[in-house]
Amino acid sequence: MNDLLRQIRNERRANLWLGVELLVVFAVMWYLVDWTYVTVRTWLQPMGFDTEHCYELTFNRLTPQAEGYRAEDDAEADMRHLLEIVERLRHRPGVEYVAVSQNSIPYNDGSNGFGLLIDSVQTRAMLRWGQPDYFRLFRVQGVAVLTEDGRKVPTASPDSLAETLRRSTRHVVVSRNYVSASRYPELGYADALPLLGYEGGLRDDGTYSYKITGICEPMRWSHFSTTEQWGGPVGAYTLLDDEIINLGNPLYVQVSLRLEPEADTGAQFVEALLDDADRLYTLGNVFLLDVQPFTALQRTMEMDDVNEARTQLCVIGFLLLNIFLGVIGTFWFRTQHRRSEIALRMAFGSTRRGVFRRLIKEGLLLLTLAAVPAALIAFNVGMAELVDVERMPFDAVRFLWALGMTWVLMAGMVVLGIWYPACQAMKIQPAEALYDE
Repeated sequence: MNDLLRQIRNERRANLWLGVELLVVFAVMWYLVDWTYVTVRTWLQPMGFDTEHCYELTFNRLTPQAEGYRAEDDAEADMRHLLEIVERLRHRPGVEYVAVSQNSIPYNDGSNGFGLLIDSVQTRAMLRWGQPDYFRLFRVQGVAVLTEDGRKVPTASPDSLAETLRRSTRHVVVSRNYVSASRYPELGYADALPLLGYEGGLRDDGTYSYKITGICEPMRWSHFSTTEQWGGPVGAYTLLDDEIINLGNPLYVQVSLRLEPEADTGAQFVEALLDDADRLYTLGNVFLLDVQPFTALQRTMEMDDVNEARTQLCVIGFLLLNIFLGVIGTFWFRTQHRRSEIALRMAFGSTRRGVFRRLIKEGLLLLTLAAVPAALIAFNVGMAELVDVERMPFDAVRFLWALGMTWVLMAGMVVLGIWYPACQAMKIQPAEALYDE
């Protein structure tokens, strides 16, 4: 090691420009690796729900000009007809669950707010307002529930969440991170588990308007958002039939359906359901308008983010290709011009393997020396929040992971840039190489 450091110092004029190049390239590459790490890490996080084999059904009502319009049916009658159609769907062969919700389905283009007063602090989150089967339909994972006799029971079952909402209209389910330290540090809670059994909203008669009886896992807004961003922290309570009727328009609610895996035939199911729509799922002025799988909703909702990510990945790929060719070309040229040194070392008894190892070690040492100031630059860039800190905080794990991966990638480029020209140089006889020089 001392011998390599001495050689690098002796050749400091040539190595200075190489070191500057490696420093700049290392810092730029760290930024690219960091963005890729954050994006991939965010994408791979659990969504908190499962939409496989799920479909959204859109209902509408006939206009007065339409054939078959019933003028005697008002808005209340239309919504009662919708509830009757939903009940018919529950009995359709192959259907596992059906639930009505309002502005709450996954991959929706809108949302409602939800608020609770916890220890004099007003808390906010996204509202998941639907029938109890909503949790079963979307396989929302539970954390814990409060039983009828007041026991706190850990559970991952969506059935437990559905049952606790079904027991009372004032029961509320919140996500694990509803009052996390990052959202409400003044409350002093690490998660929402201590809130299980909490009652609030004191009425004049001494009763409480709500009681937290269930904790669920966070539900992410999309694959490009985290559990701490909007849509992750959630609160939920039951959407009652009377509330559905009061909404007054089938377009204001969302009917979701989950099929048994063996019954999900994709386009064939959609076609069969629409074929039966006039006969089974049209009642009064209410009719089935459209059926879409949730994969289509996801694709539509995430289209802009996916296109942006693809564009950024193409830019990153182009930059990485240029970095790859630049680093390899630099070390290739450098090794080619050291043929006389390689020949001289072999003439004095060094083995080919020994010479090769020395060249590799020298290249990696140069990279490591350049990585130290580059790491300081990268750290200051992160601390200045010039990287993406909305989806992931800039902490030691994130910094060191990106730093290590950057070093590994660049080390691979250095080795490739040295390996082939060094092997070619070592095939030449030492006397021939010295004669050419």
